[in-house]
Amino acid sequence: MHIRIGIAGLFLLTCGTHTIEKGFDSLELGDYRMAQDFFHQVLREHPRDFRARVGMGKALLQEAYASKGDTVLWRRALTHFEAARSIQPRDELVALLSECRLTFGRGLLHRGDTLRGLESISRALAYNPHCTECLNLAGIVYFHLGHGDKAQQLFEKAVRIDTSDAMSFFNLGMMYWNSNRILEAHSTWLRGLRHAPDDEELIYWFAQAEKALQESSSE
Repeated sequence: MHIRIGIAGLFLLTCGTHTIEKGFDSLELGDYRMAQDFFHQVLREHPRDFRARVGMGKALLQEAYASKGDTVLWRRALTHFEAARSIQPRDELVALLSECRLTFGRGLLHRGDTLRGLESISRALAYNPHCTECLNLAGIVYFHLGHGDKAQQLFEKAVRIDTSDAMSFFNLGMMYWNSNRILEAHSTWLRGLRHAPDDEELIYWFAQAEKALQESSSE
C-alpha cells in the first residue's frame, strides 16, 4: 500500500520534530517554562507523541524542584510519564517512574501526608519491586501505622535483595529488638556490619545487643 503524505503533511511532521528539539534545548538551558510551551504545542496536535510526553514530564519536574516540591506539579509530571509509558513501555521510563514516585512519596511523608505518601511509595515498588529504598521507607511507615508484621516482611525482602544495604539490616534488627528477640537482632546487625563496618548506628545497636546478651547469660 502506497501512502502519500504530501508537502503540507511533511511540513507538519518536520515542524513537530523541530518543536520537540526546541523543547529539549530549553530543558538543557533550565528554561522549563519555554520547554513546556514547545511540548504543549506538539501535544495539542499529537497527544500520543512519546518524546513530547517525556519532555513535558521532565519540564514539569524541573519546575517542581524549582518550586521546592510543589505536589501539583509532581502529579502533572507523573501523569505525562505514565501516559508516555502507555504509548511505549520502555525500561528506562519504568525506572524513571519508580524514582519519581519514590521522591514524590517521600515529599508527602515529609509534609505529614502519610497515607498518600505510602500509596506513592507502593506504586514506586510496583514499578521496581527490587527498590530497597522503597521497601525500607514503606516498612517504616507500616511500622508507625502499627503493622509490624508487614514492616518486617518488607525489611526481610530488602535484606534478601541487597545484602550490602546497611539500612535494611538496621531496620530488620530493630524489629527483632522491639520484639525482645535480642539474639536475632544481634545476628542481624552483625551481618550488616560485615558489609558496612563503619556504620555508626549498626555499631551502636550491635553493642547494645551484645551487652544485653552478656547480661542475660550472667543471670
